[in-house]
Amino acid sequence: MSDAALVTASAQAGPNGARVSASPLAQLAWAIFDGARSPYNVFVNIFVFSAYFSTVVIPDPVRGQAIWSFVTSTAAMIVALTAPVLGAIADAGGRRKPWLAATIIIGIPSMLTLWYATPGMTSGLWLIVLALIGGTLFFEYSAIFLNAMLPNIARPERIGFLSGAGLTLANVFGIIVFLFFLFAWSWNAEPLFGLDPAAHEPERAVGIIAALSIAILGLPLFFFTPDSPSTRRSIPEAARHGIANLVATLRKIRDYRNAATFLLARIFFFEGFVVLMLFTGVFAGGILHWSATMLIVEGLINSVVAALTGVFAGWLDARIGSRNSTILFVAGCLLGNLILCSVTPSMVFFVTIDPVATATAGLYPTLPDKVFLITQCSIAFFVSGGMVTGRAMMAKLAPPTMLNEFFGLFAMSGTATSFVGPASIGALTILFQSQRAGVAVGLIFLLVGLLILFKVREPPPG
Repeated sequence: MSDAALVTASAQAGPNGARVSASPLAQLAWAIFDGARSPYNVFVNIFVFSAYFSTVVIPDPVRGQAIWSFVTSTAAMIVALTAPVLGAIADAGGRRKPWLAATIIIGIPSMLTLWYATPGMTSGLWLIVLALIGGTLFFEYSAIFLNAMLPNIARPERIGFLSGAGLTLANVFGIIVFLFFLFAWSWNAEPLFGLDPAAHEPERAVGIIAALSIAILGLPLFFFTPDSPSTRRSIPEAARHGIANLVATLRKIRDYRNAATFLLARIFFFEGFVVLMLFTGVFAGGILHWSATMLIVEGLINSVVAALTGVFAGWLDARIGSRNSTILFVAGCLLGNLILCSVTPSMVFFVTIDPVATATAGLYPTLPDKVFLITQCSIAFFVSGGMVTGRAMMAKLAPPTMLNEFFGLFAMSGTATSFVGPASIGALTILFQSQRAGVAVGLIFLLVGLLILFKVREPPPG
């Protein structure tokens, strides 16, 4: 689910909420589709394939990180330029299922193509790059149209539960696919399907797993979940209408300085979140030379942490307020990012160590391995918490009569500049010929966002 889905959907339902409700089976199918998108994100974008691509497909980790950064930023730029138009189409109230089917038609072939990313490949690399862009477009575009279905399948009072169900299933599916990878290949003396770990075939197969996930688990939505009612408004008309509303909202926000300040802060600290999330595998694979098994276990732990964070973040929000909670989570990410910059195979906290002397038995033998693992798990906690309390803060700052408009801007603040972070990582990596220099870019975004957050004032309750 996107950050804006819950409140935006409630606002859109409005007076029609009483007449709009689908069966429990239809709502479950919707949540399953939302969860089925998760394997692509965790397997390809964050943990396994990103590390494989940037260290094995591209044997030079510095060059690999730079290329991965520019591929990610290209996909993010396409999303930033097109999402408002697609969002306008979705908001126009037309049918969503044909658009979801179109995203699947783009996504599944893209995911399957990743199998052909062989170690050290030179010819045909452009095809893998296009496949990665296509997979990201599927992931982002499907969210737009899936979220737009919410007001027409659930009553306003049930939208929060359904939104949370989709997020919960995403974490559950993530845990399942991580466990499958471990027992099928990493911990199996006779790897399933005869895949050869030495040839990195399990890493190449994660795109196939993601494709099967959406192809199989996405089907119930098309059979059991009713589509949104069609309208007579054409696609160009819907686009013009949505863009006009966006421009009008941007003009109005000048009258709401506090909310505008928070949205500006979110642009920066969310960019820091993106850097920390999307480059987990790239950092670990390139800097510490982690194996696929090490990354999978980390991803499994992170999924559990993220699933539990929502409860704690809600409790903390109620105790100290949304602003203070968000400041705490962003500051935690800033500290985590700083620690990541301090870790190399022979350094921790910027202090040189003897990795052999500190080595122990286990999957993460060295002190840098252990510090990196704990730090990344902490970052999963802080990023997840910041997303929860940031959304709550927006709900408190937005005028009650303009919830839809402000949450539209809230969603856009997470996509409009999402290409800047990855592009900055690529540029700094090339400039300094160092992955750690690229990692440091997150510090800038998080620090600027944190400083702006201090200028935001949370309104009193009630």
